[in-house]
Order: sequence, then structure tokens, then C-alpha cells
Amino acid sequence: MRSRGFTLLEFAVCMALCAMLAGGLLLRLAEYQRESQRVAAQGMLAAMRTAMSVRAAQLRSVGGEAAVAGLLRENPFYWLARMPSNYQGEFYRPRAGLVGEGKWYFDPSDRSINFVQRSDTFSSEIPKLLKFKVELLREPDPIRSDERREAEQGLTLARFTE
Repeated sequence: MRSRGFTLLEFAVCMALCAMLAGGLLLRLAEYQRESQRVAAQGMLAAMRTAMSVRAAQLRSVGGEAAVAGLLRENPFYWLARMPSNYQGEFYRPRAGLVGEGKWYFDPSDRSINFVQRSDTFSSEIPKLLKFKVELLREPDPIRSDERREAEQGLTLARFTE
């Protein structure tokens, strides 16, 4: 008896198995892409926090605490030694699609740092736009507890939602 090769059923089973393996691989690759994007964004924020601390220390030594409050009006990307390659610039409330995916921009209208994440076709619970803002930390002044004064504790770069 001669062997005639694969039957149609055997071929269909092999194709189904290959499709399942390819689907699992694509899901895994999408997960790695999301993770690498998250790590890159965290690295940029860490660099910005470091630059903010250096800039605040410079201003505090020259102009005191009042000069540090002026940092709230500045574009934090200018504090960096080198602009990131995925920085798009300043946009006043840009319409959807104007800023590319995987890009940073500064919105002077609310003084926020924004990151547009890449589209994720597998998950809808991840927000597409991440917003961060430089905020002045204040706490009650421990020296003057009888008065309702607040003491500046420094600056922070915090994520916020609208």
C-alpha cells in the first residue's frame, strides 16, 4: 500500500494547532509591548522628578521658597538635559489623533504632562492618555501651630485624572 500524504482532517488539525500557538504568541508579545511602554514611561518620569529636584534646589538657593513656586508654571520637559525623542511639543488641549501614540506632550492650559499610550486591541481597561502634573506639597507648619499657616514641603510629580 502507498502512502499518499496528509488527509484533509490531519491538515485541518495541524492548522488549528498552529493558529492556537500563534494566538498565544501574539497575546504574549502584546503583554511584553505594554510592559516595555510602561517601563519607558516610568523611566521618563523618574528623570523628570530628578530634574525637578535639581531645578528646585537651584531656585531655592537663589530665590528661596517663593522662586520654587514658579516651577509650577514651567514646562518640565525644559528641565531635562536633553529632550526625549518622543516629545511632540506643547499643545493646548489637542484633539484626538493630533499627538501620535507613544508620544509625550505638555498641555499649558492645565500645565499637565501627557503620555499617549499605544493602542491596545486586547484590553479596554487601560487608559489611553496618562496625565501628570507638578504639584506643590504643603502641610501645616509645625512651628506655628496656633496660626493656620502652611509650610512648603517640596514638589511632586503626580498622576491625576480629570
